[in-house]
Order: sequence, then structure tokens, then C-alpha cells
Amino acid sequence: MRRHNLPLRNHKYLKHLTWIGLILSILLLCSCQAGLTKTLISQTYPESGTELSAYGWVGVTFSQPMVHETVEGAFSISPDTSGQIFWEEDTIWFRPIQAFIQDKPYQAHLQGDLETADGQTITLDRTWDFSIREPELIYYVREGDLGEIWRCTSDGSQARQLSFTSGNVFDFSPDQSGSWIAFTVQNESGGRDLWIVDRDGEDQQLLINCRQDICSEPAWSIDQTWIAYSRETYTEETGGYQPSQVWRVDIHSSETSPFYQNKILFARSPSFSPDGKKLATYDATEHMIHVLDLQTLQETLIPRTLPGTVSWSSDGSQIMYTDELPAAMEPFVDIFVADMDTSEVRTALSEATMDTEFGHPHWSPDGNWVAVSLRPVNAAISKMLWVISLKGERNLAITEDQSATFSAYRWDPWGNSLVYQRMALGSSDPKVSLWRWDWQTKREILIVDNGARPEWLP
Repeated sequence: MRRHNLPLRNHKYLKHLTWIGLILSILLLCSCQAGLTKTLISQTYPESGTELSAYGWVGVTFSQPMVHETVEGAFSISPDTSGQIFWEEDTIWFRPIQAFIQDKPYQAHLQGDLETADGQTITLDRTWDFSIREPELIYYVREGDLGEIWRCTSDGSQARQLSFTSGNVFDFSPDQSGSWIAFTVQNESGGRDLWIVDRDGEDQQLLINCRQDICSEPAWSIDQTWIAYSRETYTEETGGYQPSQVWRVDIHSSETSPFYQNKILFARSPSFSPDGKKLATYDATEHMIHVLDLQTLQETLIPRTLPGTVSWSSDGSQIMYTDELPAAMEPFVDIFVADMDTSEVRTALSEATMDTEFGHPHWSPDGNWVAVSLRPVNAAISKMLWVISLKGERNLAITEDQSATFSAYRWDPWGNSLVYQRMALGSSDPKVSLWRWDWQTKREILIVDNGARPEWLP
């Protein structure tokens, strides 16, 4: 059999074709990879170069399902900030527990090999910048018996109305990020309904028609998907109200029900821990603080005589509150701290204060100070506002004006400023104004001449 050999030039030709095919395959693969890389990310939050709330969420939406672990391993924020990562469908979110620092540039990164749910591996190197916006204030402006919600900058400028209810707002509460505000409104049946509105006042929605029931004290869950609130149920037979219970409502469906399904607990004043893992309420019948772990459903019970909300430590491990203690002449009010892990209760201040009556405490974000109103026991004077060291260092008197009372004090997200209301005494229609105290200058300034109950809007 004769054997035919291909000419040498044909060998070279086939070799060239092989290399060309390989190169084209590589180019095609790279082109597909580049195209997939460009289309894989649908949106980053916030948009690069924009501002974010001190407690705002940072996230990425993907165009297709991803293997979560590979994305979480590639996602980071610098400078490093304490927070939680979670998913909503194809969007990964970072939610800070510790407030982002103001006046510091931040970068979000998505760098490394990511895997799609269908098994493709994509290498990404994506970075976007954001900064932290100046927090504003929301407050209450009285109109007749009730009033409306207003918003302004921290110096009192650019004031504008957010709610429009014909002056029927009773109370309100912003969510942690400052995106939404929940508020209750007096209705025509004599009850109070629950509403929400965005921070710009452009999307006001009725969440629950409570009819004759009295709904109040809304508190946002950390993921902004539901609200805990107090509800006093009207009874037709007696024409009166049952003691308050804590209910919950889903933001998207408006479905609402008592928070405790397996028992009747007459409680009020719901308050979430900063990490969103615990809910504290006050049981008015048993005189107890109930702290429920929302993950394990374990409860911690803390005896307490006085009603009211608690103040959480920034890491959610402790609560601060006031309570009465017996004394020779009459009870006095002291400040206490309860540990959620050990149930241990101790006095908050380094030295015993047998001769002082305290108002509700508000813990500073760094955990070293408490803002609180106080006066000597049995003194016929109004309470003055102080900032007290929890480490036994110096204490600072914020106000000394005995012609007024001071309340509704709130720290900003970093503990740099304290905002509060001043109510003048000696009038049947007292004037209420808003003031801000600056930690650096140790000065107080008037910011709103006619306003009450300030809250920070990060």
C-alpha cells in the first residue's frame, strides 16, 4: 500500500488553524466573561459618590441567583464597620450596628471569584464610594390639642412639614436608618390609627385602621419589615379599654396581631435592641420588664415599678432604666443597668445617690455617659439636664434654668450632640422649644422656637 505524506506546508497550515481556533475560543470565552461581568451587577447601593445615612444599608443587586457564600466572602467595606450581612432575594445587604463615622470617606468592595447558582465562576473587582450625610431632626408642632410632624436640619433651618393629618398626630418614631417614620393619628371613632410616611413627606400611607382601639408607641424592627406597637382594645360591653398589649404589623401586607400568641401579656413601650435581636416591653400589671430574644424566644424578666421605655447599650447586651427604691421619708428614683446574659442588675452610677431623683436615662453611643434629668429628693424645683459619667469621672450640668423643665433628650448617632425640649413654667399654655447641646463647645443653642419631642433622623 502506498503511503501518502502531506506536504510540510499543509502541516504548518493545520497547526496555524489549531492555534487560531484556540485563540478564538479564548477570545470568545473572555468576551462572554466580560459581558457577564458587566451585566452580573444590576445595582449598587448607594450609588457611587452619594451620601448615606449613619445607619444606612450598603448592598448589591445581582441579575441572577448567586452562591451566597462566595459573594459574602468577596464583599467588604472600608474602613471596617460593625454590622450584619443578609440577603433579600438576589440582593446582598450590609446593615451597620455601629454608626458609620461622619466626615470619613467609605468604600464598598466586591473583589474575588464569585459563583453563580448555575455553576459559572466570575472574577469581579468592583468598588464604589459613599459618604455619610448630616443627620436632621423630626419634631412635633402643636396644632390645637394634637399636632403634626416637622423636619429640619440640626441647626433648625430648612423646616418643613412632613405629615398632613389636620393636626391629629399623637406620637411618632423614625426607623433606624431615617428612611421612614411611623406615627399614630387620632381618628373619628375616638381611637388612633397607625400611619407611615417617608423622610421627605411624599408617601403618607395608612397602615392600620385601629377604629376605636388606641394604637400608640410604634417601634420599627431593624429590617424595616414590621412595627411593634402598643394597642388598647376597646370593649363594647363596658365602653372602656383593656390594658395595653404589644402588637405587630407587617409593613407590606398590613397584617396585624398580638405579638405574644401563646399567652396574654398586658404590656407596652416596645423597644428594640440596636442589633434588632431583642425586644423589651413593660408589663404594667406584673410590674416587669420583659426582654424577648427574637431568635431563641427566651425571655429575661426584670422587676420594675416605674413604667416607660428602656435605653439600650450600643451592643444590645444591657439595658438602662429608672426605678424606685424605698427610703426613710419617701421613695427615691435611681438608675439601674441589667445584663441580658446574666440577668444581673446593678446601679448604673459608680457612687450611690440616695438623695437624687432621676428622669429617664439615655445612654451615649460609646457607653461612657448617660444624659438624664435630675433634682434633689423632696426639692420643689424642676429637673435639670445633666450628662453623667458612668466611669466616675466629671459630670456636666447642661441646663440651670429653674423657670423651665427639660425632657425628650436624645444623642445623635455618634454622641457629639444632645437635642432636647425645654418647656417654660408659670403659664397655662407653656411654650415648648427645641435646643441642642454640643459636646465639643459645651454650649446649648436654640434651634426651634415652637417644637417638642425631637428625634434624630439619620
